[in-house]
Amino acid sequence: MTISRNITIKSAGKINLYLNVSKKLRPDGYHEIKSIMQSVSLSDELTFYVSHNFGLQHPDNGKNLPISNLNSGRLRNHNSENRLDGTGGNGINISCNNIDIPLNEKNLVHKAAFLILNRFNLNKKYRIDINIKKSIPVSAGLAGGSTNAAATLVALNRIFGLKLSEDELKILGNEVGSDVPFCISGGTALVEGKGELISKLPDMPFYWVVLAINGKKFSSGDVYDRFDLIGKEKTSKHSTLVENLIQKNYKMFFSNLDNDLEKVVTYEDAMVNTLKNTARELGSFASQMTGSGPAIFAFCNDLQSARRVYSGLEKITDKVFLSYTTPDSQSFLN
Repeated sequence: MTISRNITIKSAGKINLYLNVSKKLRPDGYHEIKSIMQSVSLSDELTFYVSHNFGLQHPDNGKNLPISNLNSGRLRNHNSENRLDGTGGNGINISCNNIDIPLNEKNLVHKAAFLILNRFNLNKKYRIDINIKKSIPVSAGLAGGSTNAAATLVALNRIFGLKLSEDELKILGNEVGSDVPFCISGGTALVEGKGELISKLPDMPFYWVVLAINGKKFSSGDVYDRFDLIGKEKTSKHSTLVENLIQKNYKMFFSNLDNDLEKVVTYEDAMVNTLKNTARELGSFASQMTGSGPAIFAFCNDLQSARRVYSGLEKITDKVFLSYTTPDSQSFLN
């Protein structure tokens, strides 16, 4: 097999422009959703290094040694002295610049890499070192973990020359996490089921998007459980919103955005409303919580108003990001 030895990929976050949640659980235990998702430019960067799984502990973790120079032997586990590095005994090593990111099987990147190695019988042949440079906030409703897992599937597909189609990658992504299939393709899309049914929509025009979070973290599972207890199920209006996008009636589209999980989160985190309302007062024409929160997005007509919203929110929280809509979720840097 001919392989590419290292690849770097830029992995974009997403926002939920609309999110409708059914209280009736699917047979697999997931909630049925109807959501319009949009990729944004706030991104992480992942670098993948591959070497033969011959078993030597390399002084540079196999990042710079030619594959042909590696000697054979049995793979040894090793513990790095760097607290931001983690090595598993399955040929997958993850490092990250964020100490809040798990480096073991709990990480969706690890799950995606493990799935590829085992599904294609590569686990005994290759070792993969993955470095994650995080910029997307953790547990914020921006799909940071999911887009990193999608990047892993996309990158390893190229590295190992698997020639999997986008649809095949999405099927694999569905085994990793609910938002992973969307994050493989990105752009603007209607997402249904538990996240596996994706209908590509016309790309959203370029808009500046300010993202903000007050530092709290929420588990998606906990938020959905709380929705089951106190949330209100609504009739979905996704069809109308899709038609608005197709007809390019953006004024009507933005006036009807909604997130069924927002009120559930604001019971515990009142800052969601504070950030959202402040953004609107400062000039955003549409602001809402994304996903299971607690991050909010604020759409702006131009850079000047986006900077005004950004500066105003900076006075409330230090976790503010200036981004914009993008038609892609994953992009190779080499």
